[in-house]
Amino acid sequence: MDEVWKEKRRRPVRAVLWDLDGVLIDSEPGYFVAIGEMMRSLGYPYGEKEAAKIKGSSYKNIAEMLALDEPPEEIQRLYIDVLMGSVRDNVSGLIDGVTDFLDRMRAMGIKMAIGSSSPRRLVDYVVEKFGLGTWMSVMVTGCDKEHGKPAPDIYLECAKLLEVNPEGCLVIEDSTNGILSGKRAGMRVCAFTGTRTKEFDLSDADLAIHEYSWETFQKVARIM
Repeated sequence: MDEVWKEKRRRPVRAVLWDLDGVLIDSEPGYFVAIGEMMRSLGYPYGEKEAAKIKGSSYKNIAEMLALDEPPEEIQRLYIDVLMGSVRDNVSGLIDGVTDFLDRMRAMGIKMAIGSSSPRRLVDYVVEKFGLGTWMSVMVTGCDKEHGKPAPDIYLECAKLLEVNPEGCLVIEDSTNGILSGKRAGMRVCAFTGTRTKEFDLSDADLAIHEYSWETFQKVARIM
């Protein structure tokens, strides 16, 4: 009963903040292959363990997180080129059902933003290619804040630009780092598992959904 009372007293959601990769586009399988090729060309191993370590984190931290000897600026340049090539080659549209979610939220008067650790160049490309500007009024990327996920900075900046208190925001994420980022920002978090082939830590999420459907939208609406 106490938990129900807490839910009723929570500030209603006025903004939904979307991660990009694995949430709006199914880009992660292509990234895994392309980043693996890049890493092996530099003489480093790359597998599930390394991928889990960097998933959802800022591209600026790749060299440090994977203990690479090359200058971070060079790794960043290569990494961005690899991601851009992978999206162009492997991503042909948004994830099934997500536009219905976006339309329903817009009809409810919900403000929306993208909060992504990916570089601005990639986010702008995806937004333009798939028409995401129809729904998103703000885009905050890994280029815009010094500290990427799991720090809360990206999502706090989204809330600030949308002029919504963090308590009135819901984050939709597909990684442990992203979930932690949203929770550290003081926001509600829905984990999207529909593009994941490996399990990840959902313990801090308020809800997990595996697809974008009318049934799962109703579940999301209950925590809004």
